[in-house]
Amino acid sequence: MTSRATQAELLEQRIAENRQSQEIDLVAWIFERARIEPSDQILELCCGTGGQTLRMLSSLGESGRLVALDTSAAALETLTGKASGEASRKLTTVQAGLDELSSALELSGFRGPSFDLVFCAYGVYYSRSPQETLDEAFVWLKPHGRIVVVGPYGPNNKQLFEMVQASGVTLGEAVLFSSQRFMLETVIPWATLRFESVRINTMVNPVRWATPERVLNYWQNTTFYDAARKPAFEALLERHFAERGQFVNEKWVMMVEMQDARS
Repeated sequence: MTSRATQAELLEQRIAENRQSQEIDLVAWIFERARIEPSDQILELCCGTGGQTLRMLSSLGESGRLVALDTSAAALETLTGKASGEASRKLTTVQAGLDELSSALELSGFRGPSFDLVFCAYGVYYSRSPQETLDEAFVWLKPHGRIVVVGPYGPNNKQLFEMVQASGVTLGEAVLFSSQRFMLETVIPWATLRFESVRINTMVNPVRWATPERVLNYWQNTTFYDAARKPAFEALLERHFAERGQFVNEKWVMMVEMQDARS
């Protein structure tokens, strides 16, 4: 799962398919709720190709800085290419996996605690030990700093998962855990133990694909694609579109914002 998740070209395709067809703009939804102060020193984990990074950079003032960490050199190169002018001067990229977070930051010249905000959208679950990664991120947080984690939960991807499984694909435990249970079973319990203030926002974001090709393109770029089951999946898609004319897949999204660390 992790190898496909970190491939920049697959990530860009997944983001594009969701962005073009989603009912609610995910980035706008996040930053209508998670504030960015102009002077913030931000650490973003699993930044990918910059889906949220660019929005945070645009909110920073002259003294604000953002350190974007990702395991994929190609993703960081794509992000750097998107950040231009003033934004590029506020951005530092660090190529490293979540399991080498502290050592990578130290090698880049940082000393903790350094950050007002640690932010991660759709990524902490790729760590070998997500709780240990959250513990490490906590160490880098300044007093009165905050952590924001965004991810899927509950019946997320239910419609797509059902069709994929009907075509004969077996969804791995890692896929189901990261897609549906991680936020509920890992992030919330950890947050309530570590912080006095925990704010949770949720939404259901319908993604409406107008053609079978759009659904297929999304699936082919996911972590749970199975080429051997493609013919069966295409047959189910054809039948679905003949009956309904579109495919609606629901993204269930949770944002957990933590502040006021417990002593």
